[in-house]
Amino acid sequence: MSKNEGKLFEGDFQASAESTQKIFFTRIKDTFIPAELRNKIRVTKNDYDCMMFSEKYLFTLELKSTKQKSVSFDESVIKQHQIDKLKEASEYDNVISGFIINFREPDNRVFFIHIKNFVKYQFIAQNQLSHTYKSRVNKSSIPIGICEEIGLEINGFKKRSKWHYHLNDFVKNAINTYGFSKKINDKSSIS
Repeated sequence: MSKNEGKLFEGDFQASAESTQKIFFTRIKDTFIPAELRNKIRVTKNDYDCMMFSEKYLFTLELKSTKQKSVSFDESVIKQHQIDKLKEASEYDNVISGFIINFREPDNRVFFIHIKNFVKYQFIAQNQLSHTYKSRVNKSSIPIGICEEIGLEINGFKKRSKWHYHLNDFVKNAINTYGFSKKINDKSSIS
């Protein structure tokens, strides 16, 4: 039986952080509830998948992996409470929050989308507002072309069967882009 591709990506991402890169990483474990008990038991929802700490910055991250060319806004994929908690965390000094999106096909590309940029894109797309994006805007998802425009790409390479991501480079790039001012892209952000 093959393992869930999203869980494999999360494992590779965690292993990359903990390897030679010396980045503190903690994964918030999902609670498994058997199908026959799901309607009978109330379980708290995780705010996001993981937290990383490096260079005096805390990263609160929700990881998504897809073989498609876009990630749906559907509640079954990206939950509103995750967006809300990432936005809330991003309001603190030295906290960088967002989505890590893994597009497995065709080239295993990975992007970090800061939560404020994600929310802005989602608002524009769903309300079909005028915009300056070069890529096609889809009201029900965030496509790889938009991730290329608004995100930071995280490079990696495949070691035999597992992927290794250059997270130290990502951390430096994210801090340079988002870390020195809490008012990132405020002139263009939507609340």
